[in-house]
Amino acid sequence: MTVDLGPDRLRPWAREIATRHEASRHVEGVQCRGSVDLIDEASRLRGVAAVRLGKAVSLEREVETRPGRLADGRAVAEMEKAQWEKMGLPEMPSGHGSVELEVQIGVRGRSAHGGDVIKYDAHGVHNTHMDGLAHIGADGCWHGPIPAENSRTDEDTMVAWAQHGIATRGVILDIAGTRGVEWVDAENPVTGADLDAALAATGVTLEPGDALIIYQGRDRYEAAGNVYPSGAAAVARPGIGEDGAKWIAAKDPGLVLWDFHDARNNPTGYLEVHDLIYAIGLCLVDNCLLGPAVSAVKQTGASTGLLVAAPTAIHRSTGVLINPLFLY
Repeated sequence: MTVDLGPDRLRPWAREIATRHEASRHVEGVQCRGSVDLIDEASRLRGVAAVRLGKAVSLEREVETRPGRLADGRAVAEMEKAQWEKMGLPEMPSGHGSVELEVQIGVRGRSAHGGDVIKYDAHGVHNTHMDGLAHIGADGCWHGPIPAENSRTDEDTMVAWAQHGIATRGVILDIAGTRGVEWVDAENPVTGADLDAALAATGVTLEPGDALIIYQGRDRYEAAGNVYPSGAAAVARPGIGEDGAKWIAAKDPGLVLWDFHDARNNPTGYLEVHDLIYAIGLCLVDNCLLGPAVSAVKQTGASTGLLVAAPTAIHRSTGVLINPLFLY
């Protein structure tokens, strides 16, 4: 008896990309680690060669835990809740960007000791994090193929990625700059043509394993008072659409770092770029702070550098907070 599993988790074009990837990149008996496998010695040497000034800039959004600032964070959360209710949705997902930090301080005479325990949401639209292969799946599996049930016992994608070493040439694609706007708007998702134009402006030829650093102006969008909605909200939002997702898949990047996520401008609410986690094993770093890096690197007349994204090696982790570094 055949069990009806319902509609395909992937759209036809994404299923086709997944099928092509499996035929060309999967070896029987060898678990595919996705896009990170494309980062090799040549990728790292390209990155090292792109460092000219010895400067570094972090691409991480600050994780707020200071007690005096948490009230501001709660105010933002109330804004998000109001926006959520305006959308007609019942409630925000639990763990929406949350970080719980317990700090333990001991002082005895002239001695002091500190320790802490932290609990955080590894996904969402707030903290800079790396999505593991065990974040988006289909057919009861993660990319690899890795049975989804392995995440209950010993799924090791993040460990394997950490041990492989994610350091490669990073190429900055300034979509907002190419469009001549402050930020990408929800009505006009990023397309393959946008990405081609931004790449042409760099004068760089992409190589498999390069890191794509895609700037869409989120820092300016939020500075203007806008709230970026969660991917769980069935509303259009700024970001990359289906056409841009196909472009990314065709370029074989080692990883993608971005500020805005999927545009979510389709009626069924697919997250096209995130679906590439399953289709090609794409390593994604969400919620990067890219404005300062783009500005600093542009002043040097360059668009490339060494991108280092070293995740914590946590067994069974579906994602980890991360501080990507761009050296130029």
